[in-house]
Amino acid sequence: MLGLDRRHFLRSAALGGGLLAVPGLIAACSGSSDSPSNQPSGKKPIYGGNLRVAMVGGTVTTLDPGLAVAEIESARATNLYDRLVNLNPDMSLQMCLAESMEPNATATVWTARLRPGVRWHDGSPFTADDVIFSFKRMGAPKSVLFGASVMALVDLNGLTKMDSLTVRIPLKKPISEFPVLFTPPQMQITKAGETNFQHPIGTGPFKYVSFTPGQQSVFARNPHYWQPGRPYVDQLTLIDTSDPTARLNALLDSQVDAMDQLSYPQAKVQQSAGNIRVLAAQGSNIVPIYMATDMAPFTDVRVRQAMRLIAGRPQLIETAQDGMGVVGNDLYGRGLPDYDTHIPQREQDIGQAKSLLKAAGMSDLTITLFSSTAAPGMLESATAFAQQARAAGVTINVNNGPAGSYFGTQYLKQNFAQTQWLTAPIYQWIGQAMAPTAPFNETHWHNPQWDSLLAQAEATIDTGKRQEIYYEMQQLLWNEGGYLIWGFYPLLDGLSLNVQGAIPNPANELGNWQFQTWWLSS
Repeated sequence: MLGLDRRHFLRSAALGGGLLAVPGLIAACSGSSDSPSNQPSGKKPIYGGNLRVAMVGGTVTTLDPGLAVAEIESARATNLYDRLVNLNPDMSLQMCLAESMEPNATATVWTARLRPGVRWHDGSPFTADDVIFSFKRMGAPKSVLFGASVMALVDLNGLTKMDSLTVRIPLKKPISEFPVLFTPPQMQITKAGETNFQHPIGTGPFKYVSFTPGQQSVFARNPHYWQPGRPYVDQLTLIDTSDPTARLNALLDSQVDAMDQLSYPQAKVQQSAGNIRVLAAQGSNIVPIYMATDMAPFTDVRVRQAMRLIAGRPQLIETAQDGMGVVGNDLYGRGLPDYDTHIPQREQDIGQAKSLLKAAGMSDLTITLFSSTAAPGMLESATAFAQQARAAGVTINVNNGPAGSYFGTQYLKQNFAQTQWLTAPIYQWIGQAMAPTAPFNETHWHNPQWDSLLAQAEATIDTGKRQEIYYEMQQLLWNEGGYLIWGFYPLLDGLSLNVQGAIPNPANELGNWQFQTWWLSS
């Protein structure tokens, strides 16, 4: 898809649609007050200090936000720049550079009204010209920027500057959830005319100081940031540290103030020891098993359902996630708006699984399950599931593929494999995994009834009516789909005891990298 690989989307809240926030849930970007909800410690923030964060390293050697792939690259983009909108921890929208985004009656034209008083790091004002430039840069012919797929939906020639802070955005089809397309960290708005990014100028909470690819980046506090009083720290230093043990040791030795991606065992030990704080964000993050619905033996829905009935979900969570996950029901989006909680929880039923397999002529099924250590708990859950399957007479051979190339050339060609998705609004995920044009349609899902419902949802502005459509779509997936979503796992990061203001957000590690709210206590 436009030069972007699967790993890019795994860590970037994939594109392709998304839910509008329920009225009343839209807030200013990251909030603008220092209320107890924003400052979990209840303490008054202290200004100053250097916030040092150790993160898994990246390979991109540019600070162009549209090319960010790894978490650390997205974190840089998030703190140098701003998006039109962002995501609250409950996946509702935060309005950021846009104060509002409103559709016409048919959701074919959107009007973005921009926040006044925002200035670029060089002191010049942020205007509609910057938004139009950013859109056209993303959507330029042969663009390899992340936003190219979004701009393919926009009539770029019809973009209109209504005034200095208003942009009219015509679309090529109705999209009732259009604003959520701008929540990924690569969808930052860049200054009109900026193309080389050697000394990037953003509107974000921190300003560029230095960048040494593969080692670290140093940013300074933006004293004129549009969120009053923020950020709190004088300097932000992001340090490339790919080894998980090295990251944890650096945190325990006070060489850094925070680290991303604690393993389950690390989190368990540190929670008990109390030497650091564990920042846990429980969302809809999954490492499911998927079955290609157009490839044998999974063309038969009875086989797909049998696999789902084999799964002992609590045991998988205990074995693969050290008991830190939450049971899944074969549907994405638990805890998010428009997730249907009325569908009964699927339980393990070996007898029914055997009956379905017998009816399908698959009583002695032997099959390979492709897995890897590419995501937390992936290989462990595959191994445990293979053991559970023996009770149903199914032999599963687990193929442990190399993590670095697991989402490579064979991805999307396998009939039985595992994958990973992070938390995003439900329809945003649908656009990447289930829609007719989804670039990562792992289950090869093509269902005319479901596609028709999806088109209805895209054109339905009324949130209540759209929710009814989503519920019907989820029921179809529960009955006939190809995902075995056995559980949801938390994002786990480590913080020094003196780090305050960090708010868990399942959209990405380290509270979605909202470092403007973080501060260091004495």
